[in-house]
Formats: sequence, C-alpha cells, structure tokens
Amino acid sequence: MHGEYKVPGRQRQFRDALARVARGVKGASADEMRRLGVHVGQNFLLDELWKEDGLTLGELARRIGVEVPTVTRMTKRMQSAGLLTRTTDPHDRRLIRITLTDQGQALREELPAVLDDVARRALRDLTPGRPVPRRSRPAW
Repeated sequence: MHGEYKVPGRQRQFRDALARVARGVKGASADEMRRLGVHVGQNFLLDELWKEDGLTLGELARRIGVEVPTVTRMTKRMQSAGLLTRTTDPHDRRLIRITLTDQGQALREELPAVLDDVARRALRDLTPGRPVPRRSRPAW
C-alpha cells in the first residue's frame, strides 16, 4: 500500500517488549490482588478512599476516570467482600457515600507494597540490550 508507515525494527522491538512486560505486570498484579480479595481496578478506588474516605460515587468516578455506573458496580462488589460500606448521604438522599470498613483500611499498607513488589520484580529483569523473554506470564 502507498503511504503505509513501517515501524523501524528497534521501535518494533521496544513496542513488543513493552507490551509483553505490561501484560506480565497486569497478570502478576491481578494474581497478587486476588490473593488479598481485591479485583483489578479496585485498587484505584481504594487509593482514593485512603486519601479521603466518605466520597460519593460521582466523586470517586471523576477521581479514577470512569463512569458512575462502573463505580456503582465496583462498590457493590466491594461491599459484598466487606471492604467498604455504601450509605445514603443524610443531607442529600440522592447521594451515596462510600466508607472503608476496617478490612478495607487494613489493606492500606499491604496492597501498595504487593504492587510495588510486582513492579520491582518486573524491572529487575529489564536490562539494556537484553531481550525480554517471550512468555505469556513472567516467572516473577
């Protein structure tokens, strides 16, 4: 085809290596979060509530960059898991406030540490000039 852009070899290698590392980090992170009873994406919601507990569904949606229905489903699942409570705002009954339970607060140190460890293990294997292994899931 005329005008087709061809990615230079080194750029393609970098792009492919980055994609493999990203898939590996995402998979390893999901495994570690699952061990703690947290699903992918819920960590972002927890981060915001650790900063400021008692936010509304709309405030959480804006802060993590998703739609309100997504946060609604996420918080219902997290409530069932015992990580937070959903209560009607006493001053405006249209609003739902999200508050962490003791179980949700207890993850404040462990969850970020686990995710930092996944990132550390991923970066440990990245050496300039060394190809990234072609595994579906990294061994780390």
